Amino acid sequence: MPNPSYYSILTADIRYNQNITDSEKILFSELTALANKNGYCHASNKYFTSIYNVSTRTIQNRLKKLKDHGFIKIDLE
Repeated sequence: MPNPSYYSILTADIRYNQNITDSEKILFSELTALANKNGYCHASNKYFTSIYNVSTRTIQNRLKKLKDHGFIKIDLE
């Protein structure tokens, strides 16, 4: 299981963006808490489904929307 830091980052361009939902904003914040010193998060969709109690499809949709708006980049391993 990933080891999140105590703090997360929610930048103004995310906070005030009306094209993404509050849940997507929280997910972005979680990604920043999980990012390592190089800015990469290696958590799986399964990890996010377990902490937010939502389906894999929901997590995939949220991540896709963040990606489509240019807030994150996704590399699959």
